Amino acid sequence: MSATSGPPDTAAAAFRAAMSHLAGGVVIVTTQGPGDTDFGMTATAVCSVSLDPPLVMTCMNHQTATHRAVEASGVFALNLLPAGEEALARRFASKGDDKFAGLGSSRRSTGAPILDAALAYCDCNVEESVSAGDHTIFIGRVLDSGVSAAGGETPLLYFRGDYGSVRPLAEPDGD
Repeated sequence: MSATSGPPDTAAAAFRAAMSHLAGGVVIVTTQGPGDTDFGMTATAVCSVSLDPPLVMTCMNHQTATHRAVEASGVFALNLLPAGEEALARRFASKGDDKFAGLGSSRRSTGAPILDAALAYCDCNVEESVSAGDHTIFIGRVLDSGVSAAGGETPLLYFRGDYGSVRPLAEPDGD
């Protein structure tokens, strides 16, 4: 019997468990919504799509306030987090009111917040959006991107329901 042949809730649990084994970089997706209000959420469904033109994608649940704000504004920024920023990832994964309180940020081309704590960022206009189940895939054209001054840091990862980071593999012997 396969893991997906049971009742729908069992299949969903099996799917969730299987996908938890895919390590993902932790990214804070930010945007400036109506009334100049900043919105943000933690995401791991983020990746590069194309180099020419520079495109990235992120997936967001239809029910989130950040989804609605990106849909309204047509812009978003990807803030890639460094290891050690688990508290920031948890903060933006919560339903708190002002997730930006006390945080340093700047703005680039789109006006979406670029977090000072980010390891790297991409500032994007929404080029295309595709509805897929309970999520929307937002494809963004990168207008501006950069790496923090501390660019040697390692990224924050999410794996099997917990945060971690990578460590470089041992260099092969020169023999």
